[in-house]
Amino acid sequence: MTGATPLASLITEAKNGNLTVRMEPEEFAKIEYECQAFKTTIMAIQTNIDDVSKIQTWGFGDHGGSILTSAQTMADRFRKIASGSDAGNDYHTVLKEHWDAVEDIRLLHVAVRDRFIAEDEAFAARFNAETERLDQIPGGR
Repeated sequence: MTGATPLASLITEAKNGNLTVRMEPEEFAKIEYECQAFKTTIMAIQTNIDDVSKIQTWGFGDHGGSILTSAQTMADRFRKIASGSDAGNDYHTVLKEHWDAVEDIRLLHVAVRDRFIAEDEAFAARFNAETERLDQIPGGR
C-alpha cells in the first residue's frame, strides 16, 4: 500500500497499543480468513476482466466491413472499461480500491490481534487453533 489510507491512523494507533477493541480470538481469525478470501476473489475478477479486455471480436458487428458503424466504438469502450480509463471508473481501478479497503481492514485487525497475542498466551492459542481450523475448509482461501 502506498500513501496514507483512510484507516492509516487507526492502524498506527493499534500498533502502538492506543486502540481498545473487544473481540474474541476466533473472530480475528475469521476476519483474516475472509479478507484473504475476498482479495482472492478480487484477483480472480481482475484476471477475468483482463481476458475481456483482450477480446478481439465481440460478435455484435464489430468486425471489419460491418455496416454497424458504432459497433467498433462500443467494442473499444468495453475494452477500455476493462483495461483502464483516464476517468478512473474502469474495473481495474475500482477493484484496486476495493482491494486497498479490504487490506486496510485486515491490517487494522492484524495490528490489534498481534498486540493481544504478544500479551496473552491463551488468546494466542485460541487464535492459532481457529486459524488452523479455517485453513482446513475445502475451497477456502
